[in-house]
Amino acid sequence: MEETINRLFPVLAPQDYTRIENLATPEFVGAWYLLGIALISCLFNYLLGEELFFRGVLLPKMKGAFGKWDWAVNGVLFATYHLHKISEIPLFIVGSLLYGFLNAKYRSFWPAVIIHGVESIPLLFGVTAVILGFL
Repeated sequence: MEETINRLFPVLAPQDYTRIENLATPEFVGAWYLLGIALISCLFNYLLGEELFFRGVLLPKMKGAFGKWDWAVNGVLFATYHLHKISEIPLFIVGSLLYGFLNAKYRSFWPAVIIHGVESIPLLFGVTAVILGFL
């Protein structure tokens, strides 16, 4: 979906310097500090930042304002938070609606934390592969 949006609206395409794929260059072979940065990013951005804030703090407080649709509004708000990845927002809306729904259904933000945490595994494997020179 992102590629289609980028083809239709090239102005929305991310700049080359913002794409994680551009780490796969010989200059980063052996740069183990990248794995530390990726681990810290996963912990503080995905888990403690996004999930704790959006699903752990905001979503329960949104119940009073949005009633039974709090999870949907929270999902759209979460997608909007990713405005810096504008061509991916439709995908973020779908994913964040799922996260918000699971949170509302199970009254816990842990399902979203687990799913979002699993999403970080390919990133960590990719960074490790770059460091080891496999990519």
